[in-house]
Amino acid sequence: MSFIEAVKNILNQAVADCFPVSGPAFECQVTPCQDKKFGDYQSNLAFLLAKRERTSPRSIAGAVVESVQAQMALSEPAGRGQISNLSPEKSAGAGSVSAHALIDTIEVAGAGFINIRIRDSALIAELEQTLADTRCGVARSARPQRIVVDYSSPNLAKDLHVGTMRSTVIGDSIARVLEFLGHDVLRQNHYGDWGANFGVLVAMIKQEYGSGLEQLKAAPLEAVEELYTRGSRLKTGSEEFAARAAAEVNNLQSGNPESVAIWEVLMDKTLRNCHGLYRTFNVGLDESHDCPESFYRDDLPVVVGELSDMDLLVDDNNAKCAYLDGFHNVDGDPLPVIVQKSDAGYNYSTTDLAGIRHRVGRLKAQQIIVVTDRGQELHFRMLRALAQKAGWLPGSVQLRHLGYGVILQEIGEGGRSKKVRFRTRDGGTVKIRDLLAEGRRRSEKLTLERNPGISEDELDEIASKLTIAALKYADLKQRPESDYTFNWDQMLASQGNTGVYILYCYVRIASLFGKSGLDRDELAQSPGPGLKRTGAGPISLSHELERELLVHLVSFPELFSGYEEELSSHDICHYLYDLSTLYSRFWKDCPILTAADDVRHSRLVLSLAVSERVKLGLSLLGIGVVEKM
Repeated sequence: MSFIEAVKNILNQAVADCFPVSGPAFECQVTPCQDKKFGDYQSNLAFLLAKRERTSPRSIAGAVVESVQAQMALSEPAGRGQISNLSPEKSAGAGSVSAHALIDTIEVAGAGFINIRIRDSALIAELEQTLADTRCGVARSARPQRIVVDYSSPNLAKDLHVGTMRSTVIGDSIARVLEFLGHDVLRQNHYGDWGANFGVLVAMIKQEYGSGLEQLKAAPLEAVEELYTRGSRLKTGSEEFAARAAAEVNNLQSGNPESVAIWEVLMDKTLRNCHGLYRTFNVGLDESHDCPESFYRDDLPVVVGELSDMDLLVDDNNAKCAYLDGFHNVDGDPLPVIVQKSDAGYNYSTTDLAGIRHRVGRLKAQQIIVVTDRGQELHFRMLRALAQKAGWLPGSVQLRHLGYGVILQEIGEGGRSKKVRFRTRDGGTVKIRDLLAEGRRRSEKLTLERNPGISEDELDEIASKLTIAALKYADLKQRPESDYTFNWDQMLASQGNTGVYILYCYVRIASLFGKSGLDRDELAQSPGPGLKRTGAGPISLSHELERELLVHLVSFPELFSGYEEELSSHDICHYLYDLSTLYSRFWKDCPILTAADDVRHSRLVLSLAVSERVKLGLSLLGIGVVEKM
């Protein structure tokens, strides 16, 4: 429980005491104060209650504040030792303390807002008990679930490109955070290896190389991709080739030995490339998470058979379709879910239904999260409805489609700038491999400008991590559904809301500890000069920025209170940016190494707490830290 939850409990109790018989239980709202001169937290509960209680918000706020003040007056505030004895695993044990131990001041402001200031002793004690806690006070979920996270999911007929990057980056961060919160996360890479793209490739390979496999095995991935590009054009312009490509899809799905042998070579070639890029990009997907379309090949006829047995399918021009209530096209005509094509082949819907059936029935998933572009929203809504109707998706299991926006670029045209989809100069798709290479080139240049004497090994590590930080952070600081504009100069900037700026904060603190000669782990356990570890604590407050930094540090657990609902790393990114910005002000205005011993120790402890939260927060985004830049 965070300080917000603790304050909520106190206010809710006050509301219950003031208005005991007027209605059902009330859940108040508490948010951090934007302007710290008014306090640490603010509640608008009086405005929400005013209509129900038929009185003014200010009257309600006054009654609630008087009730809390009465609680605070019951006894003298508890010492810091009493608060710090609470378990860090509970995350802000302040939730277990009373109003007089937690609240310094509470008052009515304006037309009925309630402003609350937390006691310094409670803030200090809370930070003390998380110093040696690798979770920085964040509690594990009280209701852990088995959750399937389906992400990345490229079509493996070509090199990974920027169209796959958002699914990969967003999905990987979701999996990391949910694991951190204590859920049993099953990563699934449901990539396309069994559909029309491989039908085109197999047809082209037979046309160009014949049925022998040696030439295909020796061909570089670029040659395979070029074959696919030519085949896609042929499919559009030649009915004869389109028929051959469609036949090869059916050959694959029916197990034709010659076609399957070609497919196996293609899979080996493209998967080695894919997993190599995942490792380079610090993505937590490996071979154990592969669950491609072909994984479900034996289940596809079963899916069709079970739906037919339940009378959920109808024949429509020789295709087997399900029509569901509430789904229509723009003309008002019913929209079908096609689960078997007119040529007896299967499609994405069949495979996705088999995936739902497998994940619920065999993997025992309690929640399924699928990360794809937002254009597939209707597809997954229809699949959810059909799977529920078939009984494969019971009410206790949630299927969530997280649709993400488009990566754009700004171009000049006719003397004006406009934003279009991010593409190469010749209009092709941008490959992740090329993005990483360009990012490394730029990062190496920036690093050498700052530190020309750096070793090659250090340069290699720093350039790699700066590139990953720039790419991932630029994506994750957005809401997933938002579009964003790709701009290397902005993404690699050392100022502003960038991954590089956050890394620079961590490097600054690493340098500070290098100069201090103190070990971070020892500092987390040490009470400081002349102090005992009994609640007096290593932290003293002598500057307003120290308290402001302290309030922000102990609010870290609050980031995760709504994460499982939103599934967005946006708030984590903005917390890290605000923390880094605040620490920059603290660094400038609060001397550390030159301060008196007790102040020096206290400020080092605050610096340590900042670096811990920066490192943990970045790790949840899939970004590693560096010790120098």
